[in-house]
Amino acid sequence: MPVPTAGEVPMRQMSRVLALTALLLAAPLAFAQQASDAQVDRLLEVMRAQATVEAMMPQVQASQQQMVAQLTAGQELNEQDRARLDAIIASSNQRIAETLTWDRLEPIYRDIYIRTFASEDMEAMIEFYESPAGQRLLDKMPQLMQNTMVAVQQLVMPMMQQLEQDIREHTAAE
Repeated sequence: MPVPTAGEVPMRQMSRVLALTALLLAAPLAFAQQASDAQVDRLLEVMRAQATVEAMMPQVQASQQQMVAQLTAGQELNEQDRARLDAIIASSNQRIAETLTWDRLEPIYRDIYIRTFASEDMEAMIEFYESPAGQRLLDKMPQLMQNTMVAVQQLVMPMMQQLEQDIREHTAAE
């Protein structure tokens, strides 16, 4: 067996140190525990997930109503057209209310949180949402969402109006 030169010893040691460091840094990732059902339950509780979903429904419906009002602005609708439009909105609101119930959304939330977050992540989020700062965030979340919806609507409405105009022009040309 050949005797290593003076330069080879430090290189071997450096390679071993780098390999060991890489293993140590990767170890926490390999040993991350999956979040438990109890952690997901607690997180959804402190995040007020069910109340948030239930509070969101009137906002979604109001947003839909506002979008329809904007789409029909400037149009003279007779009683029959207005009644048909109201029936469509009512039907859509009913489908939304049936689809976005907590009973339907909870299993989806649970699955997403368990697949996405490790146990330690869940504990950190629980700690945050239990804190005064986390509770203030939750208190302000409905207003944040409302402001976001208004901003997105303002962004989308010109595109919807252009689409409506394009459809009218296309159908008039036929």
